[in-house]
Amino acid sequence: MHRGLGVGAKRAILASWISDACAVENLPNWRRLPGTGALVALDDILDALRALDGGTLH
Repeated sequence: MHRGLGVGAKRAILASWISDACAVENLPNWRRLPGTGALVALDDILDALRALDGGTLH
């Protein structure tokens, strides 16, 4: 993620990607990146959240 973003902003972006609003139809483990349409694996999003939390997901 972008180095200029704070942890709170990164968390908000990652949380929005997890939401059903970004879900890809017929691909439940993928989310579509708003604005670009790029696909992101749900596991990669969860890993990024864990990294923000120092290895533990709340």
